[in-house]
Amino acid sequence: MTDHPATSHAGAPADPANRPRRRLRALAQAATVAFALVLGDGLAPEAARAVDYPSWEDVLAARSNEASKQGEITRIQGLISGLEAETVAAQALSEQRGAEYETAQIAFDEGVRVSEELDGRAGEATAEAAASSKRAGALAAQLARSGGSSLSIALLGSSGGSDTDALLYQLGALSKLTEQTSQIYDLAAQSRNSADSVASQAAVAKTALDGLRLAAEQALAEAAAAQAAVESMLAEEQSRRVELAAQLDVLVSNRTATEADYQAGVVERARIAEEQARAEREARAAAERERAARGGGSGGGSGGGSGGSPAPIVVGPGGQGWSSPLPNARVSSEFGNRFHPIDAVWRLHAGIDLVSPGGTCGVNVYAASAGTVTFAGSNGGLGNAVTINHGGGRTTVYGHNTSLVVRSGWSVAEGQLIAKAGTTGASTGCHVHFETRLNGTAQNPRQVLGQYGAGF
Repeated sequence: MTDHPATSHAGAPADPANRPRRRLRALAQAATVAFALVLGDGLAPEAARAVDYPSWEDVLAARSNEASKQGEITRIQGLISGLEAETVAAQALSEQRGAEYETAQIAFDEGVRVSEELDGRAGEATAEAAASSKRAGALAAQLARSGGSSLSIALLGSSGGSDTDALLYQLGALSKLTEQTSQIYDLAAQSRNSADSVASQAAVAKTALDGLRLAAEQALAEAAAAQAAVESMLAEEQSRRVELAAQLDVLVSNRTATEADYQAGVVERARIAEEQARAEREARAAAERERAARGGGSGGGSGGGSGGSPAPIVVGPGGQGWSSPLPNARVSSEFGNRFHPIDAVWRLHAGIDLVSPGGTCGVNVYAASAGTVTFAGSNGGLGNAVTINHGGGRTTVYGHNTSLVVRSGWSVAEGQLIAKAGTTGASTGCHVHFETRLNGTAQNPRQVLGQYGAGF
C-alpha cells in the first residue's frame, strides 16, 4: 500500500520520524472513542414510545357529545401527525447509524494499516539492531587479533627508524579500529532501543485495533437494528394511518361506523404482510430465474465479454460457490490506498468498483456467495448497501445501490438477486462498490474470488 507524504501547517514536509507517533496517537484516540460508543449509549437504540390509540368504542362514544367529538378529532389528527414525525425521525436515526457504521469501519481499516506499518518497522528495526551487533562483534574480534597491548610494548622498546614508523602506523590504525568499534556498538544500542520503541508502539496499535474492531461490529449491529425499526415503523404507520383515517372520517362526517370502517386496519395490516411476503417470493423467484439463465449456477467467469458461456463456479473450502456480483463487469477503481474523489482525503479504498459494459444504473447485483444478510440499508458514503456474512469470518459488502431487494436476516444463495446498481451515497457515477473482508479486515476482492476461479 502506498504511503503519501504528510505536510506541516506551513506547507513544508513533515518530519517522517514523527509521522508514526502522530498516527499512533490518532489511532489510540479513535479507539478511545470507539470504546465509548460501544460501552456507552452512543449507539443505543431509542426505546419505542407507547402510544394509546383510540378504540372504535372511544370514537362512537365521542360522537354523542360535540366537545368530546372535537377533542377526539384533534387527538386523532395529532396521532396521524405523530406517526409521520416518528417515521421521519426513525429514518434519520437509521441513516445516522449507517453513517456511524461506515465511520467505525473506516477507523478500523486505518487501524489495520497503522498496525501493519508498525509491525513492519519493528521487524526492520530488530533486523538492523542484530546486524549492527554482528558488525560490532566482528570489529571487536579484529581488534583482538591485532594484539593491541603487544603492539604498544613493541613501540616503546623500539630504537627508532623505519621500525618505529611502522609501529606508529599500526598504532594509528589500531586507534581508528577501536574508535569504529565503539561507534558500531553505540549504533547497535540505538538500534535496539529503536526496535524496542517501535515494538511498544505496535503493541499499543494492536490493543487499539481490538477496540476499533469491536466498535465496527457493534455499529453494524446497531445499524441493522435501526433499519429493522424503520421497516417495522413504516408498516405500523401504514396500517395505523388507514384505521385512524377511517375513525376521523366517522367523526368528521358524524355518521355511524360501518363494518368496513371497523375492518380497515385489519385489512390493511393483512395487505402489508402479504405484500412483504410476495416481494420476498418474487425476489427469490427472480434469483432462481437468473441462476437458471446463467447456466444453473455458473458464475461470472474470468472477465470475458458478453459472448460465450460463463466459466463454472469453483466450490470453495466451505462448500459454497463464488462468482462476480456483476457478471461481465470491468473494474473502474482498484483496491488500495487512494485519494477519495469526494471526501478529498487519502485512505484505503477497501474494495473494487465494478461497472457493466452496457451501463450500470439499474442492473442486477447478485450475492457473490451463499450466506446471511447482516445489513441492508443506508450505510453512509456507501449509500444503499448490503452486507452478507458467509461464515468462517468472511463477509462481502455491496454499495451505492439504487434499491435493495433483500433485508437483514434473509438467507441468500450464490447468484441470488440482492439489489439494483446505482449511485447513492458518496458516488460519482453508477457502479457497484464490492468488498471482501476476513474477520473485518479488507482484502482485495480480485485475489479472494480469484481463488475460486471467479475473476473480473
